[in-house]
Amino acid sequence: MGNKLIILYLLLLALSACKQETSLEKILKMSGENRIHLAKVLEHYSYLPEDSLKYKTACFLIENMPGHGWYEGDELTAYKKWVDSVYADQNFVFRATLYEAFFQQPNATEGLTWKEDVEHIDSSFLISHIDFIFQRIKRCPWLETLTFNQLCEYVFPYRVGYEPPQLFFELQDSLYQAEIEELLNYDDIKTDPVRIFNVKSPFRMTSLTVPLLYKGRYIDYEIANCASLAIAKKWRGRLLLCPVTFDIVPAYADRSGHHRWAVMINNNQVNGYTQLTSAISGKGKVYRHTFSHQAYPCDTLEYVPPFFRSPFYMDVTSDYNQVRDVIINVPDSIDNRYVYLCVFNNLHWAPVALSKNNDGNCCFKNVGCGVVYIPAIYNGRRMQTFSFPFLLDLQGKLSYFQPDVTLQITLRLERKYPLKYSTRISNQCFLSAKLECSNTSDFRSYICAGSFDSISYHQESWTDVKIQEPYRYWRIHAKDSFAIGEYILLDMNRTRIFPDDQRQNLIANCSNAFDNKPLPYVYSDKSGILTIDMGKKVTLSKVECLLRNDGNFIYPGHWYELNYFDGIEWRSLGIKEAKGDYVEFAGIPSNALLWLRDLTEGREERIFTYNDGEISFW
Repeated sequence: MGNKLIILYLLLLALSACKQETSLEKILKMSGENRIHLAKVLEHYSYLPEDSLKYKTACFLIENMPGHGWYEGDELTAYKKWVDSVYADQNFVFRATLYEAFFQQPNATEGLTWKEDVEHIDSSFLISHIDFIFQRIKRCPWLETLTFNQLCEYVFPYRVGYEPPQLFFELQDSLYQAEIEELLNYDDIKTDPVRIFNVKSPFRMTSLTVPLLYKGRYIDYEIANCASLAIAKKWRGRLLLCPVTFDIVPAYADRSGHHRWAVMINNNQVNGYTQLTSAISGKGKVYRHTFSHQAYPCDTLEYVPPFFRSPFYMDVTSDYNQVRDVIINVPDSIDNRYVYLCVFNNLHWAPVALSKNNDGNCCFKNVGCGVVYIPAIYNGRRMQTFSFPFLLDLQGKLSYFQPDVTLQITLRLERKYPLKYSTRISNQCFLSAKLECSNTSDFRSYICAGSFDSISYHQESWTDVKIQEPYRYWRIHAKDSFAIGEYILLDMNRTRIFPDDQRQNLIANCSNAFDNKPLPYVYSDKSGILTIDMGKKVTLSKVECLLRNDGNFIYPGHWYELNYFDGIEWRSLGIKEAKGDYVEFAGIPSNALLWLRDLTEGREERIFTYNDGEISFW
């Protein structure tokens, strides 16, 4: 049968057997010279009734090929060869993760050639891949609860990232004895996937960073960052035929940064997946990486941020947070096709959701509650807000922060960022710590000079010294290891004194306790002991300790600026130098969204509101 007749025959089959006939035909047209290979795959599975599911699988993979592919180029080839040489003792998952690390660097794809799967995947590869999956799937009891659509999305795809096409069964055969044999315990994967993917770390590293030779220069790459761990676990899932993908928060709604983490689809769970990582903040918007195409803005001349130009992210916010739909009215003066919902992240408004502008109405689906948002558009590449920010509460009510300049308030501010619960808990081991002193460095004989019996809101603890005799060596003895940001020793005149022998204390890594900065820390030993050699005998009246903290309290000598959002931009309410552990501002419009900036140092700052006598950070 000639090529033309084969293609005609296959198109007739597609019209009768595939649900998305138009979509399949469109993809076949896009494939160009590779059309004959894709047609051969469909023909291969079209004869026997028992191959009907394989045929549907082939339809799914072909229909969703556009946008998937890999890069080629001399710089990428040289980089991979360097990784294989330098990290030859590491396992395949480690090296595959470092291959993907190339694409996390700035301007990574410049000078590389993009290879579209739909134009280059050949029939022998796709047929071998599909046959392998169906052969092995019967040996995977953890897949029993998955629907066919879930198998298509999370098990049948033939790629993890930007790697060239690789047959997973060939990888399994080559890696089985050395790397994945110990993992192929079916009962473990079915009952305890977290242990398989977390405890058995994919990396055999003692350092958190590894050197990479990227485009002729060395960089320190954080191998334990969220992107690397998610990719590594996804690779492990592919090798073990586990339905693993990753979820992503494009911009945190309650802190700076973004995050991604691996999940294993598991219908035995209430929410349909097992989270292969520690606790995650699901506030704002959460998306899941897919193989299939999702709706995305592909037909506009407007600027669209890179995240929203990808067709491979599905909204799963409702899996993590209570959600509501939000309707935004757009002024008549705005004719943009797309409107964005933004959260405050990295000291600016960052888009986390997109909606079409339908004659002045925008509906944002499944918006996470308990978050402050603001709608915005893009004029060119410049973001422009057009409304007051609002809080979406747990009942789905929108409360707009429209400043009232006729009703002004005065605030005494003690922090610029919410104090984390984990920070307070980590300092509890310091309670009841003892202050001990001796004139011998081994403390064979010592006196208990005081006890640290409380910790303030500012994470400070102190004790009055109960003795008046001079001692050279002073130590704090707690029930567990602890950290101190600042160690304040007061003599009998209540004047701060410092160890004479700074060289010795520098060697002992104690200098951080005497630098007049809340960060960084000096650490006790594992038994909870921190010893200071004063260099001579001294008499102390009081000892104060600033414990583990985040450096976000108000500190004397720092300059602070308070801002409020007026519906268009941030407006300053003045700049002041803190004289103590607080800073006070007057003339603040009520019902305003506020932002306190430390102009001296520090990076963590959050928006906040004041209502009914309480400050709430968002």
